[in-house]
Amino acid sequence: MDIINKIAAKSPPTNKKETQAFLGVVGFWRMHIPNYSLIASPLYQVTQKNDFKWGPEQRQAFEQIKQEIVHAVALGPVWAGPDVKNVLYTVVRESGPTWSLWQKAPGETRGRPLGFWSRGYRGSEARYTPTEKEILAAYEGVRAASEVIGTEAQLLLAPRLPLLGWMFKERASAIHLATTWSKWVALITQQARIGNPNRPGILEVITDWPEGKDFGMSPEEEVTLAEAVCPLH
Repeated sequence: MDIINKIAAKSPPTNKKETQAFLGVVGFWRMHIPNYSLIASPLYQVTQKNDFKWGPEQRQAFEQIKQEIVHAVALGPVWAGPDVKNVLYTVVRESGPTWSLWQKAPGETRGRPLGFWSRGYRGSEARYTPTEKEILAAYEGVRAASEVIGTEAQLLLAPRLPLLGWMFKERASAIHLATTWSKWVALITQQARIGNPNRPGILEVITDWPEGKDFGMSPEEEVTLAEAVCPLH
């Protein structure tokens, strides 16, 4: 708590070095803060320029990050088992994709967050089609989720991504980013083909699942509300 109080009391940086030091300290909480990368973007911008210019955007980002840390969400613990539900919730925004991982174990009435991530678009990603941006978010989300819950856990995707079924039919050549697309397909299908041998590793959740909402469903309801995108063998 002492370090949180110290961060909350910090004065705005006056140069690049102080800004970098601040970002290094608060980076510990990045998985605890939804949209951290997008919020902190104005601060990273001043560390990449020769001239240090601290303006309204930087002041707002600085104060917002401090408040987010004061009210940071507790994460975990991470549970494993066939009855544990893991939900990857992805959102495509104008500035970049965001994703969060939630878990609900038997006996729990609400889902618990396991992590929040976000990043800006890199290079040509800003020119991706809406479809490509959705798959990019799913790709980044699945990769991050596997680092937290492992690669053999059941994973539900929300909101529904109906184009994943099309992906798994190997029609990647129909788009202009065939090489990149193939990389995305490889990672997501690898995740989909492992896990419980009696059920797919990835299911498409048809209804959006608001963060923090109870998403308890019986197996029968899951079959009704989800579409298997890749059968296991």
